[in-house]
Amino acid sequence: MGLLQAALVGLIALIITPGQMFYFDVAPKVAVLLVGTAAFLIGSTRQRAIPRPYTFWVWLAASLVSLGVSTVFSANRALSVFGGTWREYGAVTQAAVLLLAAMVAWNVAGRQDSVKAMLRAVAAAAMASGAYGIAQYFGWDPLQPAAAYRVGEGIWTIVRPPGTMGYASYFATWLLMAVFLSLALAQWETRALWRRMAAAAAAVALVAMLLTGTRAAVLGLGAGGALWVWWSGYRIPRRVLAGAAMLAVCGVAFYISPPGRQLRSRVRWFVEDPWGGARPLLWRDSFRMGIRRPVAGFGPEVFSGTFPHFESKELAEAYPNFAHESPHNMFLDALVSQGIPGLIVLLGLCGAGFAAAWRLRRRNPQVAACLAAALTAGIVSQQFTAMTVPTAVLFFTTIALAVGLTSEATPSRPNIAWVVAAPVVGLALAYLAFRLVAADQALEKTKRGLDAADLRAASAAYDSYGRWRLPGAGADLWYSRALMDLARKSSDMALIERAFVQSEDAAERAIQGAEEPFNAWYNAAQLTALENNYAATERCLRAAILAHPYWFKPHWTLAQVLALQARREEAKREASLAVELDGGKDPEVAETLRQIRERASSHAP
Repeated sequence: MGLLQAALVGLIALIITPGQMFYFDVAPKVAVLLVGTAAFLIGSTRQRAIPRPYTFWVWLAASLVSLGVSTVFSANRALSVFGGTWREYGAVTQAAVLLLAAMVAWNVAGRQDSVKAMLRAVAAAAMASGAYGIAQYFGWDPLQPAAAYRVGEGIWTIVRPPGTMGYASYFATWLLMAVFLSLALAQWETRALWRRMAAAAAAVALVAMLLTGTRAAVLGLGAGGALWVWWSGYRIPRRVLAGAAMLAVCGVAFYISPPGRQLRSRVRWFVEDPWGGARPLLWRDSFRMGIRRPVAGFGPEVFSGTFPHFESKELAEAYPNFAHESPHNMFLDALVSQGIPGLIVLLGLCGAGFAAAWRLRRRNPQVAACLAAALTAGIVSQQFTAMTVPTAVLFFTTIALAVGLTSEATPSRPNIAWVVAAPVVGLALAYLAFRLVAADQALEKTKRGLDAADLRAASAAYDSYGRWRLPGAGADLWYSRALMDLARKSSDMALIERAFVQSEDAAERAIQGAEEPFNAWYNAAQLTALENNYAATERCLRAAILAHPYWFKPHWTLAQVLALQARREEAKREASLAVELDGGKDPEVAETLRQIRERASSHAP
């Protein structure tokens, strides 16, 4: 069982399916998590007694209860249960992560061989994913388009390798924790080959992490390294110091070399934006949002659609083209989604991990220091990034390993309730995983049909997606926009007409269940504008404004619609507000206001 759990943790980090699934860097990870957790539940016909101490298990149970309460009282229950499209981290996925952590802690209690298997799997995954990330930095990527993670042009081009995690920051956070877990394996292993492999995995993961240019991970590295030094009693082996010094020299040489130009461009970005962009204002507004519903929160995964009602005008003006999908802070995320109880249980789980690592110091101080450093690094890095499935699995697995290493093995015994409940829950998770994969593959077929201008095939595939997709977030908004793109590129009038009709239908469905209602309403406004249906366009734009009061685009578009109807004073007010909310970022917005004022002046008595 321990070997299978280790393989699952490694596979979740590595699996991506470009060309096979639409959300190829998210959906397969969630599916593997659900299927793996289901298999462990179905296969556990005997329940072991809960190992002591009970603190971790109390916090784990409290976390599941808090998750359930916040989902029941969610602002969008279906979305909270099954998750949004960008990370699919709803209540079902979060519960699976916690169940997997519980099974890891149960399995490793009193079984050091299981701990080694888990650490070996992490080190192997770190070696593979880190090597892939390094290759991405140097321009070799057979799986993903390089343009997706390149920013800027010419000498200021920045490359931020996403590895197998979908985004550089998530990749860096995972690698950061893997560095310290690989070091734990190097300290523990007795076989020279595994020690060298673990050390090499830590080095590769560290290099790949630095090449992502993620400030949060660098801060986490510093915090984790400082705690590691402290818990190690300031006695760092000479070979470790020599290795660190060699890496530092190589790092400086690489930084000033031609291949380091992309990294220097990223450092230049740091200097120009030392405070992390929108994060300080985002944190402030997210905290204000969280304390508005302190008991149950707003529910998991509803931040994108709910936060605009709490976003300050200051944040909107500073970053007018940003739609914030999360608070970019693990503790604020817990506060907003689950209220104060959710924040407390997350802090409690972190505390249980540190307490277990502290107890482990008596038996294995070096491994304890590495586990505590991994936990510290993960916490610090995720003060600036969102928690996703691979980072959550590794984070809670680290806590589970520390807890398991300080617990004694307990005997297995038959338990009728467990024998009945575990397979039922497991089968439910397996069914959800099957539907997730089937829907995502159908969506990928839809995309291929649209790319080939085969509307019939795309429509059939999208119908299949509609049958298999889980409730909550859907792809109707994407499908509506993709159909309009197809219509704009085509010269076939029959195809254009069919695409337009289907786009309108998808736009209407998107309004009913969109993760971001303001985007759905704005898309519907654009479609009605093509029909010169000014009344419907105005209605959709005002609905978009109601869903996101400080977003400049619906105000700007509404000003143009009002101007076409000769409602000059109303148009002027909306255009002025659009200019104010845009913060001077888009010259065309100011140009619209100038033109409206000119027309109003020419018609003045």
